[in-house]
Amino acid sequence: MQSYRQVLIAALLVLFACLGLGRFGFGVVLPNLQENLAISTTQAGFIGTANFIGYLVGIFFVTPAYKNIQTYKLISMALLLQGFSMLLMTLASHYMLTSLAYSFSGFFAAIANVSIMIYIAHIIPQHLRGKALGIIITGNGLAIIFSGFFVPFIEINYTFGSWKISWTVFALLTIIIAFIVRKGLRQHDNNHGTTKRAKGVLKEQDFWKISLLYLIFGITYVVYITFFVKASMDKYNLSIESSGFFWSILGITSLISGPLFGNLADKIGAYKTLIIIYFLLTISNILLVLDVPSFMLFASASLFGVAAWSIPSLITLLTSITFGKEKTAYVFSLITIIFALGQAIAPVGAGFIFDLTQNFNMVFLICAALTAFGMVNAFIFSRDKN
Repeated sequence: MQSYRQVLIAALLVLFACLGLGRFGFGVVLPNLQENLAISTTQAGFIGTANFIGYLVGIFFVTPAYKNIQTYKLISMALLLQGFSMLLMTLASHYMLTSLAYSFSGFFAAIANVSIMIYIAHIIPQHLRGKALGIIITGNGLAIIFSGFFVPFIEINYTFGSWKISWTVFALLTIIIAFIVRKGLRQHDNNHGTTKRAKGVLKEQDFWKISLLYLIFGITYVVYITFFVKASMDKYNLSIESSGFFWSILGITSLISGPLFGNLADKIGAYKTLIIIYFLLTISNILLVLDVPSFMLFASASLFGVAAWSIPSLITLLTSITFGKEKTAYVFSLITIIFALGQAIAPVGAGFIFDLTQNFNMVFLICAALTAFGMVNAFIFSRDKN
């Protein structure tokens, strides 16, 4: 792994910016944003959905862009444009305009995120691929830790409209990282001519098995990261500082998620590893449904952090092993489209259920049922491989 150190650090920073700040940071600023814009939870969820619609559209551009543009240029430009899109969000005074700007952010995030996952799958040898993908995914956790401490600090000092300050900082960091990662990614940038279309892939069972597991993750994780802070504040009447602390715990525990389960997948296989992961996610969601003391948020956030962020790397690993690295870009893009459909409908759906019931219990109960379904299917799929 020594020879890949520079590119892995760059890839980690890419995920820190495009997903860690641009997507996961949104959940922490959401309560203040909702108050500032005076919108309902359904409308707040729509802003998140707009981001994921943009992400979904962006996926269609990944394969041709990845094939024809050098990776370091493609990812750097995507991050740069994502940062500017995030800046535009802070200038909008209506939630629809905020949603429009956030949809562009999602579009460019898709290009950066999917491209970096494909790139790492291309350049890292198969016996080290799970470990490498696990390492770079820690970028998400580092961003969650940062946002969990930074956003409450800003809100304490600036109160109303503080989300704009936090989001501006996130945007500027994304722009800075766009320039920093160019050198690290350029080192192994020889991806031209390595992508192939995979004819008949939609008829293959393996494609739909992997897609199902990723779809379940897409629906459930986005609800958790979008509404965890708001749900904890509503249910336990916690302050933003306390909720931010629990959010940071999620980030801290997620630092071990990728490396832990990436190494495990290299040893026992990705499907068997996913059984464990979906079990932990089920418990994490159930804890948000039950009437337990507020300190149990620590357990929920910890379990989610340990488990969740390994899934994208395991899906990438499964795709590259099952279909070969030359077809990874095309197949992974198709799988990610299905994943993106789930994450696009989930925030507004969860917001609508909250507005109907005035609590998040039903929302997280549905998520728990889905992750349990994912656990059962991962078990069945692992048996099929024997």
